[in-house]
Amino acid sequence: MAMNEGKPRLGCGRLIDDVWASIDQPPTIHERSCRDCQSARAALGHLEAVSRSMRERDRGDAALRPSSHVREAIMAVARAEVRRSRRVPLATTPLGTIDISEQALNGLIRFAASTLPGVRARRCSVLGNPEPQSSPEGPSSAGVVEGGDVRITLTVALSSQVRIPATMTLLRERVGTIVQAQTAITMQQIDIGVEDLYDA
Repeated sequence: MAMNEGKPRLGCGRLIDDVWASIDQPPTIHERSCRDCQSARAALGHLEAVSRSMRERDRGDAALRPSSHVREAIMAVARAEVRRSRRVPLATTPLGTIDISEQALNGLIRFAASTLPGVRARRCSVLGNPEPQSSPEGPSSAGVVEGGDVRITLTVALSSQVRIPATMTLLRERVGTIVQAQTAITMQQIDIGVEDLYDA
């Protein structure tokens, strides 16, 4: 067996990868007459049979099935990925576009709201006109929210000690200033709803 450019080759010059790629097919005319290929096919065929046998055995082994905790953790990651699917572009560089996930932007907005005394942020959603994302397989449904058309809806609970109109004005300014400073996104619209009051 020889090595060529980091890839192992048989004595006849064929790549082992090429033999493996056709292991489930009948041998070619060359393979029927080449001892190197015949030996490699026999060894790789045995490896494939052992691997298949182990997969079938493991599939029926209850001890190898993931626990409910593992499945819940996987689903939590999947749900987080779904929430991160929409992106908001921040800047374009020679190396590509820099963007922020909708989930991260929501977190920043909640943080900005929480810096104001007497305000507790609750739900937040980012609105805008999503543009389809292109991929080798075609447009994606995930989409990118245009950075120049970002609007948010935020619901909050307020302390019963604050003045609501003045606090709403300060809250819009605080959210807009912090988001703009951290991401360079200028919010086109900030809708805030008060859904609860709490005792300070």
